[in-house]
Amino acid sequence: MRAYLESIVAFTEKKLEQKPSGWHKLIKEIASTFSRAFDENAKVVWVSSYAFPMELLWAFDVTPFDFELACNIIPPAVSGNGSSIMVAAENQGYSRDICSFYRLALGAHVQGMVPRGDLFLTSSYYCNGKAKTNETVARAQEKESILFDVPNEISRSSIEYVGSQLKGIASRLEALTGKRLDTDRLKETIRWSNTAGASFRQVNELMKAKPSPWDGTKACFLGIAGSLFWGSAFRHEINVMLIHEMESRIQAGKTFPETYRVLWFPWPPVQQTNIFATLKEHQVSVATAESARVYWSEIDESDPFEGLALKALNDPHVGSSQRRVKAIVELAKDYQVDGAIHFSTPACRHENGSFRLIGDALRDEGLPVVNLEADMTDERNYFADKTRTNLLTFFEILKTSKTR
Repeated sequence: MRAYLESIVAFTEKKLEQKPSGWHKLIKEIASTFSRAFDENAKVVWVSSYAFPMELLWAFDVTPFDFELACNIIPPAVSGNGSSIMVAAENQGYSRDICSFYRLALGAHVQGMVPRGDLFLTSSYYCNGKAKTNETVARAQEKESILFDVPNEISRSSIEYVGSQLKGIASRLEALTGKRLDTDRLKETIRWSNTAGASFRQVNELMKAKPSPWDGTKACFLGIAGSLFWGSAFRHEINVMLIHEMESRIQAGKTFPETYRVLWFPWPPVQQTNIFATLKEHQVSVATAESARVYWSEIDESDPFEGLALKALNDPHVGSSQRRVKAIVELAKDYQVDGAIHFSTPACRHENGSFRLIGDALRDEGLPVVNLEADMTDERNYFADKTRTNLLTFFEILKTSKTR
């Protein structure tokens, strides 16, 4: 894995020498960060970066490693056949019914591809499969695995409960690094997070332009993978680069051809598919994605643990599905989309359970919705012909709906 990560760093560095690009700079920094996790002297924390207040980790300058993001970088190195790595986990008794993200990570672990961790953190929301996978690897490495538990309701007691857990994790980080938490440093990471939140909102505003000035699925990736850098100056830097790039495209009229605009939820596949080529062929732009937004209010740096607790509690995948329903309908209206695409991976039961509620709410607004059933990263469970047929049918519905 390390060699492939380093090759990505080298490739993107050459790209950046040829032309500045926020996208390539983001990919380079992700690969560089995960590559550092293999350094002998690094203090490595395995973490669900999109489901944990990363500001706390950046206050300690540890090296974060998110196995979902990192392991999904590997399949292109094996000709796109992620299953060739998953099979190592399957041969150990892990069922193919388990999410392919976790089979990929466990397969990489079994084959010695992943770095050691000094501390393992996962969160109770999104998926318990990730917590179990983290626990499995932690146990194999004889390290501590901590579950960051975020309850469904937002109340004074739940804020205090989540905040107390973050304080406990800070104590674990103090023990790991041998350094006391620097409160000024924590405040600084929160200021950077707030600054980056404001600039990401600018990215979101520019994405409302017609035709679309950026690919909403890339914005989704920035929302998920870019969460690794909340609390760092780098996240704001990337946002600023993307703002300038989009402003230049809009001013120069170099936006993408667009007959229809769609909203994507919840997240796009990692493996190679024919989806995006089909969308481009029919001039269907992904104007925005559910994960491509800031869902929390500005964090109060004078009370950092309460502020970070509120950030976690406000995650749309915590609590009632009605929160997600409302947010997605508002996104559809704000970006004036013509329809929506739901990517449904079989093992993602917690997500699929909300689809009917979200789909019905969008249809009530007169917006067609297509449900693409496929796997995120296991090419054995992806069927290109079926996907294309479903998309072409959806395009016909878009055409009919728009001419009414």
